[in-house]
Amino acid sequence: MLLQAVLLGGFAWALWQIIWPFVVKSPLDVVPGPPSKSFLSGNLEQLFDRDAWGFHDEVGQNYGPIVKINAVLGGKWLYVFDPTALRSIVLKEQGTYDQIPWLIQSTRMLLGPGILGVLGEAHRRQRKMLTPVFSEANLRNLTPVFYEVAHRLVEGISKNLQGTPKSVDMLDWMGRAALEIIGQAGMGHSFDPLTSESSSDPYTKAAKTYLPLSFTPAMVAMRQASPILTSLGPAWFRRLIVNILPIPQVQQLKHVVDVLHGASIQIIGDKKAALVNGEVSKDKDIISILLRANMAAAEGERLPDEQIIGQMSILLFAATDTTSHMMAQVLELLAAHPDIQEKVRSEILASRGGQDVAYDQLQLLPYLDAVCKETLRLYPPTPIVLREAFQDSTLTLSEPMRSSDGSMVDSVFVPKGTNVLVGVRACNRDRSLWGDDAEQWKPERWLKPLPKAVEAASIPGVYSHLMTFVGGSRSCIGFKFAQIEMKVILSTLLANFNFELSEKPIVWNVSAITFPSISKESEKPEMWLKVSRCNSDDVLV
Repeated sequence: MLLQAVLLGGFAWALWQIIWPFVVKSPLDVVPGPPSKSFLSGNLEQLFDRDAWGFHDEVGQNYGPIVKINAVLGGKWLYVFDPTALRSIVLKEQGTYDQIPWLIQSTRMLLGPGILGVLGEAHRRQRKMLTPVFSEANLRNLTPVFYEVAHRLVEGISKNLQGTPKSVDMLDWMGRAALEIIGQAGMGHSFDPLTSESSSDPYTKAAKTYLPLSFTPAMVAMRQASPILTSLGPAWFRRLIVNILPIPQVQQLKHVVDVLHGASIQIIGDKKAALVNGEVSKDKDIISILLRANMAAAEGERLPDEQIIGQMSILLFAATDTTSHMMAQVLELLAAHPDIQEKVRSEILASRGGQDVAYDQLQLLPYLDAVCKETLRLYPPTPIVLREAFQDSTLTLSEPMRSSDGSMVDSVFVPKGTNVLVGVRACNRDRSLWGDDAEQWKPERWLKPLPKAVEAASIPGVYSHLMTFVGGSRSCIGFKFAQIEMKVILSTLLANFNFELSEKPIVWNVSAITFPSISKESEKPEMWLKVSRCNSDDVLV
């Protein structure tokens, strides 16, 4: 009888979860949004499809600035890009809105308890410890390291060309360069000499395959089950379960995570031993600075070893694909606009004088800066960011909005447990802020005063009135690192090479981090451009 009662209760609960959205009116029903495409998945298939750009633009243009998204079995999400509402989500109510728990737990399970894998007090302590590491003074000291990698990149590509214009997978080269930069500047470790067409380093291969593997539909489903998986007994038992799962993608990802974790442990161990012996007291890489700061911190503020190791794995993941894909996108756009490419190149060559552009001068190159900002505005590598409401809240709007029943509302009640999508791309492209040409790539817009609507909106992003790096305590802590890396690599490449579109198509795919492929069907990240040496006398030899 007890077993029957349990089974009946479980069935009734499951049935109620299915029918309650259709019985109980949601306070989110007042919010306009696209019609549900499917009873099972709502709009989520449209939202997360690799070719979902049209749907994202439809949401941003036809329904905003807060949009109801139909989720699984009648559930309701919110897609938000209203600046005032975004300020509440990412700044004013940071305790109310935070990362979705399954995303936090699965990141911690895969990469360790670094800054992307913790919540609450642990996140505050890690953020406090890491913020000074990315200071302008430290980045200025690291700039020569960026240039050293950039010069090796030029040599590697030149060797590949052998003096003849050639189609080159620039995404691959950008990924290898970004990994080597975070390796050298982040932890004082070289992963890739950049002297051959491909890298044989196991860590490099593992780092390149982590993102595609961890965000396949099967793995996303498993990551959503991470709260259950992490409760299944001790770590050795959970590892045993993973070992026997007959899913190839799971076994591949397990190998990748093992390689990343093993290398992180070894590098951190070597650095700690050298630090204790006084051998790396002047090392300028991020992990060395972090280790020294951690040892000097008050005992209650120190990070345990597992969190330091987690920082390294997460830094490599966060600093490699995002930046490399952005640099590839810039090169594609410059190849498609040869006049703009030539303007940027002329500016760079005029400032170089036959040598690397110094940190402060590099930051002041207006046209290069405009190209980078406009690309980050129009093509953010993460078009949406997921949050969850951990308690009931009310989002106030910048201006009254017409609700789904035709009435005007100036706020929206958000029930506890609601998934909220921060519309990064939609906010960056909002015509009411940026004008009718908001969806056009125009670097020149940054060479004159920005629209008054942008200045007045108080967009809560940490960078140039954009949501690309988000804002608040969950903003990208390394956004200044990414900016100087982009400018060093791009300025060095453009001083040496000319880029043209090749015969291979370039298709950008929606993903956790957008990536290019040669077709809508291909899942392989790649981007081919025709590359040739410049004729300028100022090129590097």
